Amino acid sequence: MKLMNLKPLSRAVRQVITVGGTVGLLGLTFAAQADTDTACFGPSNLTDATLRAETAQPATLNICIRPVHDGRAAVLLPDAQQAIDDVALEKGLDGHRWGFLDNRGQLVIKPVFEQVGDYYYGLAAAQQKGKWGYIDNTGNWVIQPIFDKAGNFTQVDLAVVNNAGKNEIINRKGQTVGKPLDALVDDVQLSDGNPARLALNYKTVLLSPDDKRHVANDKMEVVLRFGQSGLFIARDADQGYGIASQNLDWRINPQFSNITLNDSNTALAIAKTQDGVQLIRTDGVLNDKTYQSVSPLNDKFWLAKTAEKNSLLDNDGNEIASLSNEAVAGLTVQGEFLLDNSGKENLTVFVPGKKQIITLPKGSVPFDQPSGSFLLTTRGDQHKVNAIISPDGSLIGGAQPVNWLAQVNNAEVINGRLWLHDEQGALINIIDNAGKTLLNAKNVAALNDYRIQPLNDQQTDKSSPLALIRPDPDASKAGAGFIRADGGVQIEGKWQDIEPADSSESARSGLAQQFIVKTAQGTGVVDAQGKTLIPLTEDNIAPFINGYALDYQDGKLTTIDTHGKHFALPNEFELQSVGNGWFRFRETAAEGALWGIYDVVNQKVIVGPNYQSVGTFENGLADVQLPNGQWGIIDAGGKLLVAPDYASVRRINNALWQLTLPRKTPDQPASELQSEIIANDGKVRIGLTTDLNVNQFNDGRILATSAEGQSWLLDAQGNIELHEQQTKITAVGDWVKLSRQPQIGYLNAQGIWQIQPQILPSSAFVNARALRIQPQGTELIDEKGERVAAMPDGNWQLPAGSDMSVSYDTEDGKPTTRYVDTTGKLVITTPGIGSGMQGGQAVLSEADGNKTWIDAQGHPSAAINFSGLGLISEGLAFAQVGENYGYINAQGSFVIPPVFNAVSAFNSGVAIVSTAKMSMMLDATGKPLARVDHECGIQVLYGSGNTRLWPQTMPVKCP
Repeated sequence: MKLMNLKPLSRAVRQVITVGGTVGLLGLTFAAQADTDTACFGPSNLTDATLRAETAQPATLNICIRPVHDGRAAVLLPDAQQAIDDVALEKGLDGHRWGFLDNRGQLVIKPVFEQVGDYYYGLAAAQQKGKWGYIDNTGNWVIQPIFDKAGNFTQVDLAVVNNAGKNEIINRKGQTVGKPLDALVDDVQLSDGNPARLALNYKTVLLSPDDKRHVANDKMEVVLRFGQSGLFIARDADQGYGIASQNLDWRINPQFSNITLNDSNTALAIAKTQDGVQLIRTDGVLNDKTYQSVSPLNDKFWLAKTAEKNSLLDNDGNEIASLSNEAVAGLTVQGEFLLDNSGKENLTVFVPGKKQIITLPKGSVPFDQPSGSFLLTTRGDQHKVNAIISPDGSLIGGAQPVNWLAQVNNAEVINGRLWLHDEQGALINIIDNAGKTLLNAKNVAALNDYRIQPLNDQQTDKSSPLALIRPDPDASKAGAGFIRADGGVQIEGKWQDIEPADSSESARSGLAQQFIVKTAQGTGVVDAQGKTLIPLTEDNIAPFINGYALDYQDGKLTTIDTHGKHFALPNEFELQSVGNGWFRFRETAAEGALWGIYDVVNQKVIVGPNYQSVGTFENGLADVQLPNGQWGIIDAGGKLLVAPDYASVRRINNALWQLTLPRKTPDQPASELQSEIIANDGKVRIGLTTDLNVNQFNDGRILATSAEGQSWLLDAQGNIELHEQQTKITAVGDWVKLSRQPQIGYLNAQGIWQIQPQILPSSAFVNARALRIQPQGTELIDEKGERVAAMPDGNWQLPAGSDMSVSYDTEDGKPTTRYVDTTGKLVITTPGIGSGMQGGQAVLSEADGNKTWIDAQGHPSAAINFSGLGLISEGLAFAQVGENYGYINAQGSFVIPPVFNAVSAFNSGVAIVSTAKMSMMLDATGKPLARVDHECGIQVLYGSGNTRLWPQTMPVKCP
């Protein structure tokens, strides 16, 4: 039973037909029908012709009188508890309420209910004063109206209700049965059948970085993280998009058909409406302007268009400028800047974050080299640089020439500063983000004839150097030193050269600010201020690798750590540091020579030359590869912690490893490979899993997911924080989204699980059989959940009331329907689209769109050929000729002529039919028993013989 919110009639009446045996929890508002929406029939809620063919339903449905169920038909008439003249004054049909007709056309239950369901197994859900309960076929309350929502009763005498936001299963006495449903259950569907199929959908849960759980309500589904203020793009059950807060409340209601982020600029969300698009800021503020289109020009500017003008917007959605079509056509994107070339005398530059524009002389064009967040322009035939605009909008040059700009031949942005060089490669100057030139003329001159090596490591310490000053072999200047962050120059005359102690990307923060200095007296290490850390007395120090450097002392090769301590090395052909005092070594230069491991701290061999490769030694472990190509992990003693059974080993962090098994065959795809996660203690955290993907959050947490839908959340130490059963865990920014997968099980009459819930899709029971979809295929099961038979390959379903399972397939590009009986035997394969098989009969839609009947052997009825056709119910079936419907007998002859716009199947000896102006109840001979039409602004009920049954008196305004 599906929980439904209150909806207006114009939208809700199209949901009257129940498909597939699923009964919806009721919440339809029928009292809001307007005068312009008083037709007694409307289009079917099954808008797809193929789906109507599969269910043998007509293309239209009755409105003024609903189809008959259990001998009762719901009818919307003037409120019995309100004066008729007051009803006539109400807007639309607001003054109307629901009652019921019996199968003689008599009004047996007066119109006093705000909403009603249809009768199922002797009871109907009904609403009064906003609350739902259940009435018997006389209209008396059997279960008092205390529920917020209520579903129809089913074959096992159970129904689903919602009470104060909590879903419950009740029996015919209104008593709660079975175990309480999980508090996170969001949507409940109870299908007819014995046992009764219960499908559970769950609320989305978000886990914030501080491990607090936030539960989504109103069937909210979080789609995407938006900005850095704890907001999310989300959608509701009706697929309306809005913005949710971190508490999963709607910051902006789900009023949009879609909300998207553009990959090139996520500072604004684009919300689509029927009239165009609106913009939403990352703080959750909605721009009230509607545009025809909006698109990012770069990561700082947007172009928004309306019928009247083009607007240039910033990342807050504020209008910076109104642009002509010519200006739009002439816009040039240069990094974060926009250039408008449409002016006759100037080039207009829009600067990020600045409302005021900058104008440059006409003919200025962007520099032909990347310049990051700076803008350089050139002018003239020789393309000399004439202007530099810094990220904050400061201008150098432009209309006021700066002579040295013309010398610029090369520009490069390093750590947010612009380095300028001339044609010979000499440094001209360095420009910071504020447009300040860091080098004065004296320092520029002092740097002539030196090699300048910029440092790529970004440091927040203002005393950290920007670059190293190194001697030029082709020049005679002596000394080496630093260029400071403020542009100051420090040159030490005794230094012969300087280089980073560890220039690798993996350099520790300390080594990144240490430097190897060579002097006439020897080599040592200094810090960023030039202070000696390792005395300048070594013969030679190579750059550090994994915390150790090769060092010649007194002509002998040793190794030195970052504190200057020396360690002896074995006399081997090749040595390489792998970290924490371990060196891998080769004894010979022979091709394929294996590596051994030597511990310089303890001066001993850990392992002889046994390995094809040795990885980094860290936290007491290293990954090693055997000559056969397989990997394992060894401990600090050289013993195997993890056997070398893997094709690859990857260190996830300081505590965890991911190990992947070899391919079973050479052509096995990567998506089928199995891997596992093992901790430093050698214990498995996540066992062998196919296509295991691992991602790490900024706070160190780890999310592991598999293609099969399993997911795990681990802390940085490898402890599993989350691995909830049948729950998908996904990352939404630095939040974690927990999506518990829908479950389907089956209840007995006591509300107890007769078949335990699983995540496997399955159908309702029909004739003691149901379908269950397993990964390996579909199977037919009995009431105990035991397999009866494996179904043939296909898209199998078991329609409500059908004697057979049905699969809709294609053969040679044409639709084909197959039928399987209750033993799992394939009995019919027929071209076309067939309905469910009921009473040995199905409706078959043929290639030309016309419909006929087929029997249980698949034989068609040659005499039956209509554009629309139903299954025989109580001896008659609807048939369509042109746009109209009537009823035929089993021989195909019309018993009731095709003069109606909408029809229903016969039930309890009667059927409901409609024209544009009225709905009627007919008996099997076509005799009208009741009629509802619209007069004087109200619905009027007439019995046979044109006798008015309701209201008892007409409004005084009626003639």
